[in-house]
Amino acid sequence: MSTAKLRIDISQGLLEVEGSDQLVREIYADFKDQLHGSTSSPTTKSTNQLGKPPSPKPDVSSTDQKSSGRKKASAGGAQPSIVKDLDLSGKAKEVERLKDFHTSFTITSNLERNLVFMYYLQHKIEVSPITPDHVFTCYRDVGVKVPTALVQSLRDASNRRGWLDTANTNDLKVTTPGMNYLEHDLPKAKTD
Repeated sequence: MSTAKLRIDISQGLLEVEGSDQLVREIYADFKDQLHGSTSSPTTKSTNQLGKPPSPKPDVSSTDQKSSGRKKASAGGAQPSIVKDLDLSGKAKEVERLKDFHTSFTITSNLERNLVFMYYLQHKIEVSPITPDHVFTCYRDVGVKVPTALVQSLRDASNRRGWLDTANTNDLKVTTPGMNYLEHDLPKAKTD
């Protein structure tokens, strides 16, 4: 069995495939159909030679970004929902309520807000595992506008600041740098 390789760069949108000649042809045909916005069957075979990118400019949102280490955000993905049995009043663990904990800091971004919510969930009321639904519930509880792409916002707190571990979105965690930032560097709100 022969193996074939296909690499399309299209300004770093990149689609790399290696496998049997038939598999590479099928993936290329599927990629080309999506690129053209075609509604034809995904098993339609391409008559073009392998390795030549399609001539029209690509719709970057339809390119496969997995090979560059990033996953495309799904516009049609599941929307977060409220966790009905999540007690943010602090009574069960005898800690301050989330609203009070949240207002005790001077928060300037959703990245910091995500950290505050995650810290409260993990270290104050000891929720495990923590999901985006838990964080969504925190936003709703304190009455702050929820980020349009909440999961991406959590990933940004991880990728840009290193404050969260989002490797498993169904088991989010605060990292040691996140804990240190909240406990030592995040400005406290001024009390009058």
